Amino acid sequence: MVTVLIYQGSKGDLGFAIVGPLILTIGFLTMKLFIYANLFKPYNAGGQAIKELKGEKTEVLENVCVYIKGFDLFDQKNSFPPNIRKTIYDFDKADLVLTEQSMVLMGKSEKFGGEAYAYPVEILIDKSWLTSLPKAQIKNWEQNNNSINIQIEDYQYKNPIKIDFKDKTEEIKRWLTAPTHKQGVGGS
Repeated sequence: MVTVLIYQGSKGDLGFAIVGPLILTIGFLTMKLFIYANLFKPYNAGGQAIKELKGEKTEVLENVCVYIKGFDLFDQKNSFPPNIRKTIYDFDKADLVLTEQSMVLMGKSEKFGGEAYAYPVEILIDKSWLTSLPKAQIKNWEQNNNSINIQIEDYQYKNPIKIDFKDKTEEIKRWLTAPTHKQGVGGS
């Protein structure tokens, strides 16, 4: 269809009518491939983190409702160069992988008609980590009614971020208060 329109508009130049749509098609496919590759990286990083945890005792919590407080995208320590490995805390659900030393938080959002993934982050109880993901440290936590609020310090941002877990709170509280944590986490 596009070829016919270009052919009619180009006063009969067949070469122009073939090359024009070909360039448009290649450009469109390149753009789609670039977008797909950048959307696949966070998803793939979560899978890689799970592979790195092989052999560790883990508990997986899926589709945990979360509410993020205190996140400001412009509060990054280093804004340039842009890095896709920075976790952007703009999601409303998350999958959690709980280990003895850390929690892998894999955020996901259902905006714009599809499921989008945030780059995962490993939230640490103490200074030992298990994956190659970006790190955040738990500073404090508290339980309020039917939710658990965890205050973390992500090393890529200047100010602390609060994550409010709305469900599966018993499992998260059990993980936070586990006797296997070397240093323990302040909380109530």
